[in-house]
Amino acid sequence: MAEEWRKIKVSLKNEDLEAYINVPFFGEEGGLKAILTVDDARKALHAKGISDGIRNDELERIFQESIFDEDVLAASGTPPLHGENARIEYYFKTDRDFHPQEDKDGRIDYHEVSFLSNVKQGQELCRRIPPTDGKPGLSLLGREIKANAGKDVILPQGPNTELSSSQGPDVLVALCDGCVTLNKTKLVEVKAKLEIKGDVDFNTGNLQFNGALVIGGDIKAGFTVETTGDLEVGGVVEDAQVIAGGSALIKKGFIGHGNGLIKTGGELTIKFAQNQKIRCGGNLNLGGEMMHCETRVGGDVVASGRKGAIIGGHLLCEGSVEVPQIGSVTYTQTVVEVGCNFQLEDRRREIQEEQSKLDANQDKIKNALYILSRLKIKLKGELPPEQEKLYGRLQETIKYYPKYREELKAELGGIDQKMGEHRNAQIKVTGTLYPGSKLVIGKFPKIFNEKMERTTFREVKGEIVGAV
Repeated sequence: MAEEWRKIKVSLKNEDLEAYINVPFFGEEGGLKAILTVDDARKALHAKGISDGIRNDELERIFQESIFDEDVLAASGTPPLHGENARIEYYFKTDRDFHPQEDKDGRIDYHEVSFLSNVKQGQELCRRIPPTDGKPGLSLLGREIKANAGKDVILPQGPNTELSSSQGPDVLVALCDGCVTLNKTKLVEVKAKLEIKGDVDFNTGNLQFNGALVIGGDIKAGFTVETTGDLEVGGVVEDAQVIAGGSALIKKGFIGHGNGLIKTGGELTIKFAQNQKIRCGGNLNLGGEMMHCETRVGGDVVASGRKGAIIGGHLLCEGSVEVPQIGSVTYTQTVVEVGCNFQLEDRRREIQEEQSKLDANQDKIKNALYILSRLKIKLKGELPPEQEKLYGRLQETIKYYPKYREELKAELGGIDQKMGEHRNAQIKVTGTLYPGSKLVIGKFPKIFNEKMERTTFREVKGEIVGAV
């Protein structure tokens, strides 16, 4: 009877990490010949050499619930902790899934969805997280079980990337400004020049790129394209916002309903433009008509083609203008100004606004001083401390205003003088100047009421004169 526990079966599995116990049921015609206990189960485990990792709760459950003639997990060893594989931690989007953002009003703006990840030279692109060695396990019989070390990977270094000199060989950085992508060979690549073969629309979202950008199709209305380098557009720019830090080439023109803007840091070459705003930092090379546009050009405007024309709108140019046609047969009001200095123009406008504010503020201060003076008389020459401080500050301010007004007036006079120095700018019309056109050279304007052919206009002693 005392040796019945030996009939309890103990089996080891999974590299001796698991011990299963099977307690038989002894009975004869419904009666028990011998009754086994939890202590008997423990004896069976100890006899197998198992002393640690015993699951006492499971042993209790076997006898409480009469789980006989069935394998039950009774003890567990310590499994090895295998090492983690090395991995690459990316600091940019590695897929082109679109994730539109919800604004504060709950609306989704799909224009803001873009697949581009811009980077600057030296910016971290990804990091290699090294593998770990792991920790060995221990079987139920006291045997050490070896852990597998994690597998290693190498940094996916592609074109225009390099290992970081400051962060170490596990960090990949950009070799230049551009757009970072995970290319077809799963290497990290920085593209200093990006080519979009189709249109800029809801498939691309707004584009912002550090480098040169080539767009094969159109830029659709409502979208924004911004690049720090040069820009080339093979199609049409509609009512879009386009900003290029360098020069721009728009092969098929700029059209819309006045909601578009093209702004360049360098030259702009464009086939035609209609009803739009243009801000060009360098020369503007016009292939056809520029109709009803509001245009500022930091260099010269040259329309070399026979169909080149400025019709309607307002052109401000720091340099000179050469164009076959200004105005139209319908006497469209057209303004062309050359020899402009935009910074001086903007400062001149600021001064005029400041002078208006100065006059308004002076009236307010005089009124406040009058009220405080009356109060001071009423209080027999003594104001409360806070009002006394205010009274003093207002007196100091009103004394400064005349001096400040003279400073603004002097600066404005200097600006007017400099604006008269218009770098010998001229307007050369190689075809026809139509009535209704207004030419301004420096600060000297002239409106033309008659048609003129093949004439070059210059400013001479404050007057605009034309010579064939």
